[in-house]
Amino acid sequence: RDDDAKRKQWVMTAITNQKFRSSPTLGSEYVVTGQLVERSGADNTEVWQMEMVSLPTNDSDGNADEVVIVYNAATVTLSSTPHVLSSPDEDVSTSSSELYHTQPFPCYPDEFDMHLQTTTSTDTLTQQYAYHIPIRSVTNFFERHRTTYLGGPDKLRKLQQEDGILFVITAMDDGEICSLDAIDGANHLGRDVIVETKFVAKRRGMVVECYHRLLMDMDIDADDDDSTSKSRKLLAKATMTMMALNKDTYRPTSKLPQWLMDLISL
Repeated sequence: RDDDAKRKQWVMTAITNQKFRSSPTLGSEYVVTGQLVERSGADNTEVWQMEMVSLPTNDSDGNADEVVIVYNAATVTLSSTPHVLSSPDEDVSTSSSELYHTQPFPCYPDEFDMHLQTTTSTDTLTQQYAYHIPIRSVTNFFERHRTTYLGGPDKLRKLQQEDGILFVITAMDDGEICSLDAIDGANHLGRDVIVETKFVAKRRGMVVECYHRLLMDMDIDADDDDSTSKSRKLLAKATMTMMALNKDTYRPTSKLPQWLMDLISL
């Protein structure tokens, strides 16, 4: 990077086309590689193609003696501040419809990240600290909602032991931080977030696409007095794909118990 890029504060704001192919064995080494594929000075963004691969090994003659295994691959977007996300506000008015299953979760201060937000008005440049929920916290909330909706850890353990089925995440797409500067640390840290998920089952339940949204009720100052109202703000979203596997063969299966088929609307 040049000196100007090094001075900027970079935040991961999007993940797309992430494929979970396999996992390294416990205790083995791996390498994470990245290739810059696009840079936009106007938007203060960089797009990188990332891969998590096995550690290459060589024989005594220095020749590669093992095929490199790609465990995980994704396209990620890094944004530096000042940065205005380009995605338009998504309509969240359909949240209460039967399409989305909704659950609030407490969001603790250590689940947020702080960044320096720069704003410019006329001749004045102002910098202040703002907060956002990083993608790692976003995916944790989405996982908690999937687990809770499917019955919780005990129900999933019973599903594995008695029915021989376990679910794994195979892909993540359209993952995006939709607002970098919406969270006021003084007023919003510690406030509940709302996770909404629409489950779409395919191939008789063997594959389930989970359309996740993360929201928070924000305080909105009224124009005519000192009172405040609340507006539901979209903080992040992602589509996660999970697959049902036979626990003994680790092969995909659609032999789901009836209660699970009813739950995911098959």
